[in-house]
Amino acid sequence: MTQPLIELTDALAVDLIPVPRDADDVCPICRSWRAPRFDRCNNCEQAINDLTAPCELVIPVTLYRKPSAMRDRLTNYKGGNEDEQQRYAPEIASILDRFFAESDARLQTRTGGWDVACIVPSESRVPPHPLDSALIRLPAAHVPAREILLERHSGKVGHRILSDDAFRTAKEVDGKSVLLLDDVYTTGARAQSAASTLNIAGARVAAIVVLARRVNVEWDPGVRVLWDRQAAIPFSFTDSPWWWGSD
Repeated sequence: MTQPLIELTDALAVDLIPVPRDADDVCPICRSWRAPRFDRCNNCEQAINDLTAPCELVIPVTLYRKPSAMRDRLTNYKGGNEDEQQRYAPEIASILDRFFAESDARLQTRTGGWDVACIVPSESRVPPHPLDSALIRLPAAHVPAREILLERHSGKVGHRILSDDAFRTAKEVDGKSVLLLDDVYTTGARAQSAASTLNIAGARVAAIVVLARRVNVEWDPGVRVLWDRQAAIPFSFTDSPWWWGSD
């Protein structure tokens, strides 16, 4: 891990929000808010009901909200003008790279390992995914090598719209362990639909690692409580996060 990567990501950490550990108001799958009287959040409950084989291990690097500096990065690194893309894409890639640089061995243990990584395809953009383009430009990437295992198919997918047929496999995946990667996880519709497609095809989705889990603080007063609680904790790439387990 290079000193420039450490210095850049340490500076960016001021805009990152730690992902919560297990609690009565934390969804055990996606780490967002859940009403304490339910086992999971509404989005994860829907994924379990609507899909044949969703993934029940989602590992976000950070929480984010709208508006925020992190939201600006996530929006503009792929959808902004050329200057914004050149500014934000290296920051997005560096955060994910630092995460894997610090956490790879523990990720392997927590997930059971993987044979290949795959970025969740966009709804409409043709490959390569903007996240992959950003990662390729890093001088020394710690993020696992990626393959295009999925492509869009006929099923609808969108905000709270999930489908086993939203994607189809682009190559043989039977017997492979796959680490799914994505930049943003809002309702999880795309990522979970992709996971279900892979699992149905005979793969094992080890986990969905997502750069940023969106938290809608306007949804419920309880969400605001969770956000404020996490925002009060300084972010660290090296302190033990929720998924490391006990040391």
